[in-house]
Amino acid sequence: MEDYVVAQFKQVGGNELGLFAIFDGHLGHEIPDYLRSHLFDNIINEEGFWLEPEAAIRRAYRITDTDILEKATDLGQGGSTAVTAILINISKLVVANVGDSRAVISKGGVVKQLSVDHEPNLERQSIEG
Repeated sequence: MEDYVVAQFKQVGGNELGLFAIFDGHLGHEIPDYLRSHLFDNIINEEGFWLEPEAAIRRAYRITDTDILEKATDLGQGGSTAVTAILINISKLVVANVGDSRAVISKGGVVKQLSVDHEPNLERQSIEG
């Protein structure tokens, strides 16, 4: 299996977190399995998470990517997209993604996309724009 799903609630220092993710692996299960095991811990332990979660999540995604690259010999040549949603104290939802895994929400039957797909052709258009 190359896809992993996370859906759990966790108490951290008196705060309640809802942690939700989909990791869509390519060419093996090693990278999405690594993400499932490490990304949320990296996010929660990132300095400033409770004050500026968006910035902390960006940093944690970068750190996790660097860790994966450093472990490439052990993890293989595969890859993964990722979409995470963190519900903080049932009052704030923070969504992040890499690749074309997306987050959507439905309210009153109306669907709204919460993330932006990262696709090579779109990236090239924005660079060449």
